[in-house]
Amino acid sequence: MVRKSAWLLCLMLLAAPAMAQDADVVTGPARAIDADIIMVGTQRVILYGVDAPERSQFCTVGTKKWGCWDEARNTLTGILSTGEASCTLSGEPDPFHRRYGVCKIGDKDVGAELIRSGMAMAFVEQADDYSAVEEEARTAAVGLWQPGAKFDTPWAWRKRNPGGFR
Repeated sequence: MVRKSAWLLCLMLLAAPAMAQDADVVTGPARAIDADIIMVGTQRVILYGVDAPERSQFCTVGTKKWGCWDEARNTLTGILSTGEASCTLSGEPDPFHRRYGVCKIGDKDVGAELIRSGMAMAFVEQADDYSAVEEEARTAAVGLWQPGAKFDTPWAWRKRNPGGFR
C-alpha cells in the first residue's frame, strides 16, 4: 500500500506543473456580455488588444444616429456562435473579476475577427497585435470604417465620459 501511495504522489507531483499551466486557460461555450467582453463558464474575459464602442456610445453614418455598440455586440455574438471558445488569460483579475485574454474558436482569433468586421479597433495602448487586421477593415470600408461613419475611439469616449470601465 505504501508503494502504491508513493507512486500516486509521484504522478501528482509530475502533473502539478501541467495543471498550473491550464489554470490560465478557460474553454467552453461563450457569450458576449459587452462588445469586447465575453463570458466563458463563470469567467469574464476582456478581449486583449481589442477595444469596441461603449454601451452608451453612439456613432453616426451620414446624418443618421447608429447604435454601433449594439452592432459590435451582435457581431461578437455571431462570432461566438461558431463554436466553443478557448481563452488564454493574462494578468490579475480586475475589481470585477475579469481577466484579459486572447480567445480562439478553432484556429480563428475572436478579437481579430471582431476587428476584421470593422466593429472594434486595435487597442494599441495595450498591444499592437491587431494593427494590421484593423488596416484590413479600414481598406475594406466595413463597420466603423464604412463610408460616412463618424465615431469617437472608445478610449477617447471613455476619457470624456468618466465613470465607464474598460
